[in-house]
Amino acid sequence: MTAVPAAGQQAPTTTAPPASSSPRIAGTLLSGTTPIPGVRVTATAVNVPGAADFEGEATSAADGSWAISVPGAGTYRVALDRDTIPDEFSLRDPDRYQLPRFTMFPGATVRNAVFAFESSEGGIAVPSRWERLIRLFVSGIRFGLIVGVCSVGLSLIYGTTGLVNFAHGELVTLGALLAWFFNASVDGPEVTLVAAGLLAVILSGAFGGGLELVLWRPMVRRRSGLIARMLVSIGLALFLRYWFEILFGANTSSYRQYATQEGIDLGPLNLPAKSYFIMAIALVALLAVGIGLQRTRLGTAIRAVADERDLAASSGIDVRRVILAVWISGAALAALGGILLGISQGVQWNMGFRLLLTMFAAVVLGGLGSAFGAMAGGLVVGIASEMSTYWISPDFKFAVALVILILVLLVRPQGIFGIRERIG
Repeated sequence: MTAVPAAGQQAPTTTAPPASSSPRIAGTLLSGTTPIPGVRVTATAVNVPGAADFEGEATSAADGSWAISVPGAGTYRVALDRDTIPDEFSLRDPDRYQLPRFTMFPGATVRNAVFAFESSEGGIAVPSRWERLIRLFVSGIRFGLIVGVCSVGLSLIYGTTGLVNFAHGELVTLGALLAWFFNASVDGPEVTLVAAGLLAVILSGAFGGGLELVLWRPMVRRRSGLIARMLVSIGLALFLRYWFEILFGANTSSYRQYATQEGIDLGPLNLPAKSYFIMAIALVALLAVGIGLQRTRLGTAIRAVADERDLAASSGIDVRRVILAVWISGAALAALGGILLGISQGVQWNMGFRLLLTMFAAVVLGGLGSAFGAMAGGLVVGIASEMSTYWISPDFKFAVALVILILVLLVRPQGIFGIRERIG
């Protein structure tokens, strides 16, 4: 709600009207359609280069408008002086009288700040504290399920081969980019997103199997150590990452379907339909992996190889075939997670790399080599990181997840589902 004093109106009493070219924070204080005059608004520098001591203020005019000139881009604390709010008006959320980290972006001329007041006329619907916490919790479940789907393959690969695969993030990116190519690229067939997703998952699984046959299996045959293979995975990750940038460009893209949707109200939740489908698909995929590991012969063989490779081989299990199946399924799951993440946040050439540290945190938190641990760790990391944004800046949400990782490992070093090793 941009607010600049109109011609003939009285300007704010404590701040001269800012020049149109100068950056300013502005707004209009309204209760429904009724303006609220005489309220003092302050803007204080929190992190503003070259203006650490800046403090500005304005008073809302007769139409409720106010504007404060600021020195430039940075972070400000914008607050209302509650003592100056007329008695007949009250904030919808009394704790929301200040915006502690209000960002003024570089190049912006006006940034509008909104304070919601109670009104019998309706107006802006601002969620309560509990509604916001519930929404962040559900958003954390959605993100945690995506992380879990991406992390299961990483955990299984480590459990069966001992390799810490730093290129796993690029498998996530590969799935998202292939789906975008088949669905939205002018050079692609432009099929529906469901068909594009299936093609991307199949091709990514084949790519993972090809890596095992062409790269990792020959290295194992030549008795390359785990450190050497880990360094090769880092080099492979760098190569694939910048190859993706060259082929697909550096811009963030979106799929043709489901890019914008109206929210669906379910009690305090208001999420687009795609968010519910993302959670459902991720949950079904994780349940299928869990059932497959517990109830199928291949799942039993995977668990046997992960527990004791030599004993599994001596009991007749084809270890090489099991490891090939793990690479194929792990890459396919990573691709599925990348597609779900692309639907949620957009497709970008380095999206898997940005998720890699979170995946490692989920795997270590759940227990190295444990598929069920990766699922549980993904949920813990997702919920903790999203809900922390209620109290702190979103820039620090992944740091919160890592702090939780450290605290859990101090109490249970083997992770949630890990098995304590005996050293003697």
